[in-house]
Amino acid sequence: MLDDVSISTLHAALNGLSARQRALSDNIANVNTPYFRARSVSFEGDLKNAVAGGDNPLETRPQVQYSNAPGGLTGNNVNLADTVVAAMNTQLAYELAVRATGDRFSLYRSAVRGA
Repeated sequence: MLDDVSISTLHAALNGLSARQRALSDNIANVNTPYFRARSVSFEGDLKNAVAGGDNPLETRPQVQYSNAPGGLTGNNVNLADTVVAAMNTQLAYELAVRATGDRFSLYRSAVRGA
């Protein structure tokens, strides 16, 4: 029962969102570090393909990309405004996934009590 594809998909999404939040946090922490290259994390496409193809969503891994955007005077290419917005969006998506996971387990709990 707990090997439901929805739980695996939510778990994989939480892993990807967590990796993205770490990358964004690193970007913010290094906004003034000379020659620091901003990072981003993608996972949604691979996760969607895994679910559509009937593969195990937990086998997908977040992909880290380094930005090729030109750096400023110090060679740092972190755009603080864009990074803060991305961090806020990631936080909202994470909270949504956590809530969906909790709701899924509430269904399991109700099913067990009703049995």
